Amino acid sequence: MRKIDKKTGEILDIKTIGLWAPLPIPAFQVLARQRNWKAQRLLTCLVSFLGSDGYCVYPSYDKISERSGLGRNSIRKALDALEENGFINIYYFREGKKERNKYYLQESCWDSGKMNKVAIQYRTPMFKCLDCGKLIDRGGYGEGLKANKVHWACGGPVVSLEFINQASAS
Repeated sequence: MRKIDKKTGEILDIKTIGLWAPLPIPAFQVLARQRNWKAQRLLTCLVSFLGSDGYCVYPSYDKISERSGLGRNSIRKALDALEENGFINIYYFREGKKERNKYYLQESCWDSGKMNKVAIQYRTPMFKCLDCGKLIDRGGYGEGLKANKVHWACGGPVVSLEFINQASAS
């Protein structure tokens, strides 16, 4: 995926970690656990508008309604849910006599390690950092030297909770 640097206009390639999909699967999982299907549909719709502008899209409510099948009130509620979970930032501006919205999709849609407190509580921790003791899910660690798992936040070694449970049982 590409992102445009707003200051220089330079096109940057976004570093993808592990498996990457154009659809924001971690965000879909959070919204599914919240049972917020309309927000899922809206997020899919906003992703369908992504282009060379990076993470910024600015479709009208009519275009969103046309693609997603949601009404205006449902769109507003779904936008609030996406904003509360930290998946989008909304900027309002005037263009002539019209008021317009720009929607900036956040990297937390694709990387669960960057999710806010509201969204992260709907993720299932599967690993533990041995240095800081934090429970993390699949988006919170990466491959280090010698193919060891390393916590993104502190750089400590990461071990699966299953391994810890097996070690404590024996």
